[in-house]
Amino acid sequence: MTSLPTLDHLSPDQLRALAAQLMSQVETMGKKIHHDQAIIEKLTHEIAQLKRFKFAKRSEQLHPLQTSLLDDLIDTDIAAIEAELQALQTVPVATEKKQKPKRTALPEVFPRTLILHEPDNTQCTCGCALKRIGEDVSEKLDYTPGVFTVERHVRGKWVCEDCETLIQAPVPAQIIDKG
Repeated sequence: MTSLPTLDHLSPDQLRALAAQLMSQVETMGKKIHHDQAIIEKLTHEIAQLKRFKFAKRSEQLHPLQTSLLDDLIDTDIAAIEAELQALQTVPVATEKKQKPKRTALPEVFPRTLILHEPDNTQCTCGCALKRIGEDVSEKLDYTPGVFTVERHVRGKWVCEDCETLIQAPVPAQIIDKG
């Protein structure tokens, strides 16, 4: 492009010609920019495709013998996991069958001694009369040389109907707890 020192010396026809020339140059440059932008997009797309082709999963293929090694490892792992699952499933079945031993009642042939344990007072602290609602019975085997006897301890349960207080005589002391 030629440099023009001043536009003041140009005639109107020359100015129109200069403007037309500049407009055609702008249009040519716009087309060139558009063409260059299309080439850049095309090359960017090709580079992306080549990267995918080179670095994609297809390029990391295994040899057929290597896959058989993995199959053997997977089979052994699956077998170990199945064995663990079977071992875990059989353990709860065994614990469900296990029952606590139950204490059998003392034979009726032994003579029985009845011992009653009642509260000292049958009146509640609120002043109302206590009502008997039941009893707890426990039996203890006693041995005197040559004779077995059974001590039958009966502890009455008493309740106040107004304040709903439960009163019961304490358990007699034993040589062995829960014995």
